[in-house]
Formats: sequence, C-alpha cells, structure tokens
Amino acid sequence: MAEDRRKPPESLVLMAARFRTERQLRRLSRLPTASGDRVSFAVLGDAEPSRFWIYRKLFNREGVFHDQMVDLQSQALTFTVQLGDMVPKGTLAHYENFFRGLRRVWSGRPYLTVCGNHDRSRPNGKSHSTLYRSLFGRSNYLFDHGGVRFVVLDSSAKRVTKAQLKWLRMALDVPGRKIVFTHMPPVQLSLWGGVGKVHELGGFIGGAREFAEIVSAAKVSRVYMGHVHAFGVQDHGGVRYVLTGGGGSALFPSGNDDRFHHYLTVEITATSVKERVHMLDGKVFHIPQGLVLLPTHDEKKRRWWELV
Repeated sequence: MAEDRRKPPESLVLMAARFRTERQLRRLSRLPTASGDRVSFAVLGDAEPSRFWIYRKLFNREGVFHDQMVDLQSQALTFTVQLGDMVPKGTLAHYENFFRGLRRVWSGRPYLTVCGNHDRSRPNGKSHSTLYRSLFGRSNYLFDHGGVRFVVLDSSAKRVTKAQLKWLRMALDVPGRKIVFTHMPPVQLSLWGGVGKVHELGGFIGGAREFAEIVSAAKVSRVYMGHVHAFGVQDHGGVRYVLTGGGGSALFPSGNDDRFHHYLTVEITATSVKERVHMLDGKVFHIPQGLVLLPTHDEKKRRWWELV
C-alpha cells in the first residue's frame, strides 16, 4: 500500500490532467443547455476487464469498454458518467494503462467518474482512494446542468459515512429534478445479491438505510449504480434505482440473470426521465416508465422490454 500513497509520477499526472473532475465540470459548464431544458447523457458501468485471467477467459471478451465508448461517443449526448471500477486495482500501472486506452476513444465530451472499490488500493479488504483522488480530485461532488442537480457519492469503501450523509442531504436540498450516481447499491436492494458474508454482491451496508431515506425524502428521480456486473431496475421508497454494471467487466455469476454488456443513454425533460439500454450487439431497448420490478428471465424480458 505504501507505493500507492506516494505522489504519482509527473507522466501519469499529465495523462490524467485532462480527465480531472474539476476540468471536466468546467468543460460541461461552457456547454449550452438544449432547447426545452432537455438534458441527455450516457451512464457506463464497471469497465475493468478483471484481475484474474480465468474470469477474463470464462466470463468476458476483449475490448468491450473500448467498443462501447466508441459507440456512445457517436451519439448526441452532453456528457458521460462512468460508475467506477475503471481499473482492476488502484495502482500506478493500472491507471496508466486505463488513461492510454481512454485517450484513444475519448471525443472531448465531458467525462465524469465515480470511485469504485477496484479504483482503490485494494478491491476488497482495507484500502484507500489516495491515488484516485490525486488523479481525478474529489470523490464526492455535485453539479447542475439544465436545471437538474447531479450528485456523485463515493460508496467505494462499502459504506457511506455520517459526514457523507450530511453532505448528501444538503446537496439534495434543492428544487427540481435530482439524480444520484454511486458505485455500490445499498444492500437492502437484495435483488442484486445477499447479505451477511456475501453482502458485497448486494452492495454497501454502512449508511444504507439512511441513504435510502435521504434520497426518498428528497424525491430523487434516479439512483444509478454499478458494482454488480448486470442490469436491473428496482423501485424502492418512491425512488427508481437502476443497476448498470455492464461497461466491460467480466459477467461472472452474481445472482442476477440479466448479465450482459451494455450502457445507458438518459434523456431528462421537464416531464420525464427516459432511459435506453444499448447492448453490445447493437440492440437497444427502453426501460418501461411504469415498471416496478423488471423480470429477470429472458422469456419475460421479451414481453417487458420494448426494443427500439
């Protein structure tokens, strides 16, 4: 861990400079809002291909993140949010490889990040996010665009602290639509994993109940999350939670049947929030607006999902 706490070399700092959050937010602030206060953006989930060769061989294919980034860059969107787990492990070498690949596919559109557990010094167990923060900046931040408040909350340590919850409550204390991005789902959304010894599949425990209460009280429109390499939608406490962890990571068994590589495009207007799911094979479907819980079996999926 000592190596990761050192100041990163100048070469890596320069590679990361254009992707620092504050710089990307300045870029976004200079962009005009579309007519009618329409906001459109992409959400891309976990992207690291896996530390373990056996997972890459059995549950993944090469170049998924690259292919999906190329595809979404071609669409008429304002910005992209990547939900964390950009690298297999938060080390200098892994971040250097990530930035090399990102530079090849980045079009210049604002690219914002969420800190994931793999982006820390160790994916599991005791870890720190020193290197992530030295390269990108703050891991908890907010921004406004097109009359919408967007909040990024760092759940990469498998918890959210009292200080974070206090900040989240203040960040959401505004009128209008509110969107939250975080890496891990709160654990009570047990559709995506278990509790106890295997709670990491389900998400974070510390602060989970308080988090859900805060976003419900604030009438948040959406919470977008990754961590589980799958897709799903769940309505909880009046808030729609969208799991989108298919950005390029291995699709190993996780308790969710809907495991496929994908990214989301989202359009927010004064009257609605609409998502489209873009699959790796080019198929696109809408997330139904009135759905409470998406079925997880293919035969039901065909009845519920509206292919575009």
